[in-house]
Amino acid sequence: MAEIHITFKIENGVELYLETRDDVTEVDLSGRNIVEIDLSQLIKCKTLRDVNLSANLIRSIDLGPLQECPSLEKLLLGSNLISSIDLTGIENCSNLDTFSLEINKLQRIDLSPLMSCLKLQELNLQLNDFIEIDLSPLRKCTALRFLRLDNNELCNIDLEPLSGCPNLQELFLEGNNLEEINLSPLKTCEALEGLWLRSAGILQIDLEPLRECKNLLWLDISENLMKTIDITPLYYCHDLESLMIDETVPIMANVGLSYSLWPNTIEEIKDRIFWVDM
Repeated sequence: MAEIHITFKIENGVELYLETRDDVTEVDLSGRNIVEIDLSQLIKCKTLRDVNLSANLIRSIDLGPLQECPSLEKLLLGSNLISSIDLTGIENCSNLDTFSLEINKLQRIDLSPLMSCLKLQELNLQLNDFIEIDLSPLRKCTALRFLRLDNNELCNIDLEPLSGCPNLQELFLEGNNLEEINLSPLKTCEALEGLWLRSAGILQIDLEPLRECKNLLWLDISENLMKTIDITPLYYCHDLESLMIDETVPIMANVGLSYSLWPNTIEEIKDRIFWVDM
């Protein structure tokens, strides 16, 4: 075991350091008003599992040293001022299960290094300034359970890569400018429990792919711009607990199911449904 110093500079310009040892499993420097930090000493920390640098004032950071931390499981960089970031280095973090970059200033990001993070379960990218994002690198992240892309500036998004994520439980896309969205890739996400699309600028949406999401519990499509919506596919989501939709949106469904027993949350609004022959 050897002593190491992780140096950083705080808001008033003072340079400080965290003294620890190379067998450390957790480095928590959250909420320290850090503006700059040197992670180079972490190359000696082969047993490091958690790094928490959230709630600071960091604008840029070099993650390269983390390629020498194969045991890393959690990397938390949320609530900073990061406007650009190179993820090179974390491709060697094959045990990474949680990566958080929420509440930053990011407009673009290359997720390619995450292709090697096959144990990734949680990716938090909400409350940034993304206009577009390529999810292709997530195709091999079959353990992914939670993906947060809410409250960005996304104008469109291709969910096709998520067809390779059968364990996806919750997808957050609310607070964007999507206008329309193709949910077809989600039909292979059999574990999906929550789909959050509130205030996403959606003009129209086809819920048919959700017919295959038998474990769906929550669907929020409120505060959008839809003229009407067909909820017939939700009849097959027997465990659905909550459907959030504006009272002003006309709801349609297949007349052949008008006398069938629907999930309770839809039974409660059955008097709003226009039954049509499909």
